[in-house]
Formats: sequence, structure tokens, C-alpha cells
Amino acid sequence: MNLDDRLVLTVPTERQIAFQQTEYYNFIHFGLNTFTKKEWGNGKVPPSAFDIEDIDTDEWVKALKETGSNGIIITAKHHDGFCLYPSKFTDYTIAATRYRKGKGDLVKQLQLSCEKYGLKFGIYLSPWDRHEKTYGSEAYNDFFCNQLIELCTNYGKIFCFWFDGACGEGENGKVQRYDWQRYFDIIRKLQPDACISNCGPDVRWIGNEHGIARKKEYSVVPARMQCYDKVMAQSQQKEGAFKMLAKIDHRDKCLGSRELLEKEDKLCWWPAEMNIPITYVGWFYRPLFRVLFTRSVKNLVKCYINSVGANATLLINVPPDKKGKLPDKFIKRLCDARRRIEHIFEKPLNCEVVGKGNVFCAETKGEDVSCVVLAEDIRYSQRVERFTIKADGKTVYEGNTVGYKKICILKKTVKCGRIEVTVDDCRKEPHLLSIKLYG
Repeated sequence: MNLDDRLVLTVPTERQIAFQQTEYYNFIHFGLNTFTKKEWGNGKVPPSAFDIEDIDTDEWVKALKETGSNGIIITAKHHDGFCLYPSKFTDYTIAATRYRKGKGDLVKQLQLSCEKYGLKFGIYLSPWDRHEKTYGSEAYNDFFCNQLIELCTNYGKIFCFWFDGACGEGENGKVQRYDWQRYFDIIRKLQPDACISNCGPDVRWIGNEHGIARKKEYSVVPARMQCYDKVMAQSQQKEGAFKMLAKIDHRDKCLGSRELLEKEDKLCWWPAEMNIPITYVGWFYRPLFRVLFTRSVKNLVKCYINSVGANATLLINVPPDKKGKLPDKFIKRLCDARRRIEHIFEKPLNCEVVGKGNVFCAETKGEDVSCVVLAEDIRYSQRVERFTIKADGKTVYEGNTVGYKKICILKKTVKCGRIEVTVDDCRKEPHLLSIKLYG
């Protein structure tokens, strides 16, 4: 089979398509670290440090929905091992705190709030557990699987399980060998529609936490990349929020080029996810970060264009404070960014697109055009490798990959009677799902 045949036969699953359609969604990092001002807890902090009586998770969901979010992923357990739900397999949980008088379950609360307001619900569960005594032995894999089963069976429909790449020593000095396939099998059986992200076969880490994207983002990549030990080795390995300021960038220039893939025996569909904190540093809330390091509206818009608008998804962390509130400053920035993004698309042009071969044309009746949005029908794989946009015969944009969505913002608005999109290089014939023009 020649390369083009192999490329176009590599297609997403229904769960991967549904995940990409989520586009923008949120992390919520919350737990003992919120109260101890740590990024990575050591598993020795008493549960009583989780010093809060109750939280209105409806407020979280309503606020994030207002920013345009389509889903929320909660840190059900971070590296310290403290669970935001009453796990039956450890006493290091929210049940050992004064939260709702020891009867609380923050994961269940959030799941019900997401259902109430129509957002997807996902779970982050850290395989690294600095509290659990069995960590570093095969017994820990049993422990972790038991927790996975709890979460898969008691918390409704889950759209994503997000696994971190952190893997350090336990209290016994041993490092755990995670049984990834066993974890995946449990999720596939109990939550078959859930995507497994980061250290998982459905969605891959874009390679940094800065909001930096590739110029060419392919979803068809070498299957050998799905080595989760390698993903773990590339992830953040040192404790402390300010470590994120260091130059960490594990992006190859292009993961899916024809030149690379022709040397590969096996290919897979593994699209990218851009994950960023709302602050430039730190995943858990710190008052100082809120004041000094909150991302600008301009940066948030740029991250959106370079992810959702460039064949990836966007996961933004919004951490609650010690009172269980999502800071107004964070929500306002995200809402302002949403309005600025919506402004780009507020003047859709009603143009019929006619295509023949690799050329697609639309008559604009002399209207202004400032943005063109392309989308491939990814059920037929990702095919476009290079394209050109012309306005009345003059080139106004040159691009590479398209994939699920490509937002093409022109350098300046053009008044023209005809827009022409030419697919210059393609893996067999193009399968464009839509071409949309905006004034």
C-alpha cells in the first residue's frame, strides 16, 4: 500500500471526533495544595488542612459556561493522593474533613452541576500518589484501578480521563511502573465514550504549557509516539510553579509530515491538546499569581486561534481560591477574550462555495472579508498539506494544514468580489467540510 493510501485510511474514532468538537474546555485544580500554597503536595498534610465547609459548584459551571467553555475536568486526585471524593480505598479524602460535615463529595457535586447546565464532565486522576503506602509495588496498580472503577461507575457520563506524566518516588523510595493498558481497558469497558488524554491513546499533549503551537499540526502521526513513558519523561519533572517559567518545549517541528511518515510502519490518529493555566505560572491558586501573572486577553485570544483554530483543542485551567470561588479577574479575562473572539465571527457572509477539483470559489458581491475558516471532514482523515487564499486573484493568505478547523485571519480586510481557496498539496483528493467567510 502506498503512503497516501495509508494516510487517508488513518481516521479518528467517534469519541475523538466528539472530543475535538468540544474545542474549548477547562481544568479546575483544587485540593489541599490550594490551602498549603503548593504545586505538588507531599502526601503528609493532614486532611483538616482542607479548611472549607461548602462550595457552590453551580457557580463554577455557570461562570465557566459564560466564558464559552464546553466542559470541565476536575482534579479528583493530585500527586499528594488527597481525593476530592470519598474513595473507599483510602482515608485520605474529603470525607476526613469538615466539608459538609464529612459527608461531602466535590466530584459528584461538580458532575451534577455540569449535567444541570449542559457542560461535559471530565476527571483528572494522578497516577502518582505520594500518600499511598503501596505506591512502588504491583499492589498499587490494584489500588489505582479500584479508584478508576469508582470514578467510572459513580459519576455519570465522563467525556475525558486526563492522566498526568508525573512519576516520582513514593515514601518507600520506589518509583511506580504504571500499568497503562490495564487502566485504559477499565475506561474502555466502563466509559467507552471517554477520551484518554495526555498519557493516553486518544489525545496528545501539544508539548508545552506556554500556549505555543506548531505552524503545521497534524493528527496523523507515527504510532510509536504513543509511548507513555516517553510522554512522562517530557512532562514537568520538578516541583514548584516557577519551574514553569523555564524553557520547556518538547515540540518537534512537524510530527506528521510526509517525509517523516513514509519511514513509519504504523500510523495513528492522535490529535493535539493545548493545556495552559489562566496564570502564566502555577496550576493551583496563589494570590500573588492572580495579581501579577494572569494571562492577558490578547494572549488568550492568540492561544484560541493557535489551538481551536489550528487543528487542536484548548484546555485552560481556572483554579478556585481558598473560599472555593473562581476569582472574578480570571472569569472577566476569559469573558473578554470570548467577546473578542466572537467579534471576529460576528459578520458571516452568505456566500455559496463552489468547488471543482482542488479549487473552491465564493462570490462575495464586493463585500469586506477579514477572516476565512476552513474545515476538513476528518472522517476521511486529514488531507490538506498546503493551501492558498486569493481575493480577486491576489494572494491574501498562505497556509499549511487544515484538519478539524483552520481560522485564517487576513493581515488586512479586503473588499473583493471573489474569494478562491486552492488546495496546493493534498493527500489524495481534498474532503473539505466547509469554507466560511467573515467580514
